[in-house]
Amino acid sequence: MKTTAKKPARRRVAKPASGFRPKAGTGNATLAIRRAGEEWAKHWNSSDLENVIAAYASDAVYLPPHHQAIHGREAIREYLRTPLSHNVNDLTFEVTYVKQHGNVAWDVGTYRMMVPQPEGGKKEDHGKYLTVWKRVGERWLIAADAWSSDLPVSH
Repeated sequence: MKTTAKKPARRRVAKPASGFRPKAGTGNATLAIRRAGEEWAKHWNSSDLENVIAAYASDAVYLPPHHQAIHGREAIREYLRTPLSHNVNDLTFEVTYVKQHGNVAWDVGTYRMMVPQPEGGKKEDHGKYLTVWKRVGERWLIAADAWSSDLPVSH
């Protein structure tokens, strides 16, 4: 996906990057999470693994489809290295809603991305996600990240 011009990320979910640390403050998390999501998608689409990973809490869990749970920021880094190296990008998100209860927030929405195919070319994938955030000091970090495709499983 690096061979085509990148589209700007649509308003997206939540994932803060190392260069973008939204302050938690005492207000609601919606704006911070939306901004963090835009940054996360930008870093994903440019294959910037370190800034993608910076969004996750050290004890985060990543729950990809058709795979066991991945626990901890370092294990998530190793897992995400593969899709980023295979140019899985052109990722966009649409936030459906963000809810907050104290130092925990969650956002739900949909995603679209282009996935390279073994025979060449790319195929669009789309589905839904749920991201759970926790306030750590003055930042919102991802505590749990789950997504699943709406497409049928291909064999």
